[in-house]
Amino acid sequence: MNIVRMIVAAFLLMLCSAASAMGFNLPKLDELERSLQLTPPQKEQYDLAVGATKRVMLSMALATMQAKERLAQELAKPNPDLGVLADLRTAIIEDAKPLRREARDEWRKFYDLLDRDQVATLRRFVDNQLDQVGMLHEFLLQLILGREQRPPREPIY
Repeated sequence: MNIVRMIVAAFLLMLCSAASAMGFNLPKLDELERSLQLTPPQKEQYDLAVGATKRVMLSMALATMQAKERLAQELAKPNPDLGVLADLRTAIIEDAKPLRREARDEWRKFYDLLDRDQVATLRRFVDNQLDQVGMLHEFLLQLILGREQRPPREPIY
């Protein structure tokens, strides 16, 4: 594999990992909500946190689409400037910072409303999501570099 392909693959891996890490698997949030058995005030804050997370994910998706287009334009040149990858990554991360802070703050407020059992349920959910990000990372490394992949873990919750 040539260096340009490796750099592009690494860039795409970074974007996928960032998107996965930034926001949970959104369809599973409904399952999480049910398992937490939220009170009305908790439900209200949960909806605020999920809404903030969805805004981050939308921002990341739009930025990724723009980055993909910009990257394609750059790679179409006879002498592409691979420094554009660093610029794209920086732009994606910097542009989403205010939205990520908002989401973080909303999730912190939500977390403060939870009882001990709900905290344990939420932690299991987060651990499972982090495991899935790790498995995605390993799968992509296997595709790109041919590295071994560990067997997937079963969901905890």
